[in-house]
Parts: sequence; C-alpha cells; structure tokens
Amino acid sequence: MKTSLKLSLAVALAGAGLAYALPGSAHHSFATEFDSRKPLLVEGTVTRFQLVNPHSWIYLDVKNADGTTTNWGFEFGTPLSLREHGITRQQVAQGTRLKLSGFRAKNGGPFGYAAVVAFPDGHQVAIGSAPDAPALAIR
Repeated sequence: MKTSLKLSLAVALAGAGLAYALPGSAHHSFATEFDSRKPLLVEGTVTRFQLVNPHSWIYLDVKNADGTTTNWGFEFGTPLSLREHGITRQQVAQGTRLKLSGFRAKNGGPFGYAAVVAFPDGHQVAIGSAPDAPALAIR
C-alpha cells in the first residue's frame, strides 16, 4: 500500500509540475472579440483607466452627434507595453482629452480595441499588438 501511495503522489506531483511549466493557452484572439472590418475613431475625455494584466482598459466619455454622451471602454495595451511606449498614468489621467483609433467589439456595445492613441500635444503611439489587427493611424 505504501508503494502505491508513493507512486500516486509522485504522479500527481509530476502532473502538477508539468501543468505549471506549460504556457497557458486561455488568452483570447483579437478576432474573437473585435471586428477588423469595423474600424473606429473616437475623441473623448478619460473617465477611468485600469492598469491591469493581461490588458489595461481605458474609458472615454464620447459626445454623440445628437448631443448625448456615451462612455466607451477600450482594451488598451498591457502594462509593460504601455510603459515601454512611455505612456504614464498622468498622460491618461481622468479628464484628459484623447483620440483613439481601433476596432469595434463584436458584441455591438460601446467597446473596442485601441490600436493608436493620440495625446493632446499631438503625438501618437501605436499601442495595439494583436497580430491579426490591421494597422491604423489617426488623421
């Protein structure tokens, strides 16, 4: 009985070690959530910024043609990629006006994938990293 218990324990530990060592495959694809045929360009005021892994999120109040306001949420870059591009919390602080180009979410709501961000001083940063997303620029 002791041998069988030791063998079971060894197999369980080996399996746990293997599962821990393998890379995760749960990360979503751009094409699963966003539509590359629906590019969008919005300009709005930052209401919230969440610097979290695996993707940060930025929310903008965007004025609609009829005068109403919609709060849009955009999947933003990873914390590491934002830091590598020199994007700081101060640049995306609440109340900052930004332009974002990206792609609309497939769910049809006010959500999207941010590919390029333009700051009030005019400089633009390509932050999108989805391999199957077309390149965009803000004009």
